[in-house]
Amino acid sequence: MDLICGIPVPEDLVLIPETDWVIATSMTSGRPASGLYLIDTRTLQAEAVDLDHQPVSFSSIQSEAEAVSHCAPPDTQTLITHGISLAAGENGVHRLYVVGHGGREAIELFNVDANGEKPLVRWAGCVPLPEGLEANSVVGLPDGGLLFTSLYNPGETDWPARIGRLASSEPAGGVFEWQAGKGVSRFPIPPMSGPNGIAITPDGETIILAGWADRLVRRIDRQGIETASAIELNFLPDNLHWSPDGKILASGQRFGVAELFACITQADAPNYCAKSYSVARIDVDSHSLTDLWEEDVNEGFGDSTSAIMVDDRLWLGSINGDCIAVVTPGTWRKQEASQLPIERLPKN
Repeated sequence: MDLICGIPVPEDLVLIPETDWVIATSMTSGRPASGLYLIDTRTLQAEAVDLDHQPVSFSSIQSEAEAVSHCAPPDTQTLITHGISLAAGENGVHRLYVVGHGGREAIELFNVDANGEKPLVRWAGCVPLPEGLEANSVVGLPDGGLLFTSLYNPGETDWPARIGRLASSEPAGGVFEWQAGKGVSRFPIPPMSGPNGIAITPDGETIILAGWADRLVRRIDRQGIETASAIELNFLPDNLHWSPDGKILASGQRFGVAELFACITQADAPNYCAKSYSVARIDVDSHSLTDLWEEDVNEGFGDSTSAIMVDDRLWLGSINGDCIAVVTPGTWRKQEASQLPIERLPKN
């Protein structure tokens, strides 16, 4: 295992297409804001993106332009970044979607120009969220809109009540859609406990959703109708990302909801609470689990929240600490979920 450190709370990760660069968020609740990070996959070196001195690049997508260009740029001194996704664009310029907290609750939009030696990340607008709504993960839609998840019920600010619902796997949170000229509306989904990770097929017709607290991954269509039986996992599935082979990667903590929140919110919380974490690979067409890795460690990296595949190695983000883990999985095996053996992530 390699560790890439110096990134405060690297909660989510995305690989910039056809480059050697990864972008990581920094969910520094209770710590100074750090914005976004660029990591060179060749050297495993990370650096903060200097958003203060990047020129603004408003969207060239006509359906978005009027709606998002009236936002002021985010306050980089307070910007806390959470879930992230990237939609590949033309001519090496891509659209980056970032869940932002801190100074405001918004989906922050960036253009990523990957034509130079190092990618240039330029803020391009935002989608402010309605009062009382906190986003978690986000994905862009082919028509220029976007979908985002929320772990909690809108307007529910009582922390013990929030955690209680999730700890008991009660329905909580939701999925929301934004479209230019229409604003934010609730997107219909089956009852879920804490919708977290979200991914969408390139044609925009199929959505994959991770229920963090009920440990279920669902496949639904654009009308919100479930199109396959839910996949039950033995961990809290967090962010979802596509792997190069067209499968979905989910990572999360093998820990109880109440225990995890109790640990991470204590004044003297350790660097990592959930030392046991898992990575699953999911076939979208059959909606089945094809691979599962588990890791148990006494020290070092933990609390994994996201997984991406870079050059046949898994890159793992976390809700704690200041490191990304890079591991080499064992041989990929494609089997029925009921027959799937557990394979350990190697410790070297």
